[in-house]
Amino acid sequence: MEKRVKEVLDKVEGVGQVDVLIVLKSSEQKVYQTDGKTMQSSTKEQDASGGIRDITEQQQESSTVIINGSSLDTSGGPLLEKELRPEISGIVISAQGGGSASVKSEITDAMVALFDIPPHKVKVLKRME
Repeated sequence: MEKRVKEVLDKVEGVGQVDVLIVLKSSEQKVYQTDGKTMQSSTKEQDASGGIRDITEQQQESSTVIINGSSLDTSGGPLLEKELRPEISGIVISAQGGGSASVKSEITDAMVALFDIPPHKVKVLKRME
């Protein structure tokens, strides 16, 4: 991500040379589709003295759905349900043009739009030349 952001910002007028640091809260996660079933049974017992006892049992089974490579023209393997992107904790950008209020604003706006994070999580600094 850092490399791609740097490549984009290098081409923006007024930014100049730039370094990008993106701090992540979590790593990427892959969630695979599972197939499962739940079984539940309930029993009511009454003893000789009139006491009643309810017994409930529950069993759950689940397994990962596996794709047969030949039927879907894929290499086969577990069926990916979704990918969870890493959560961004903050972004620090050091740019030659970082001393300009308009450049800071443009960079901050771009990071907010690109990563859907609040502006206070983006810090733009003036790079030493």
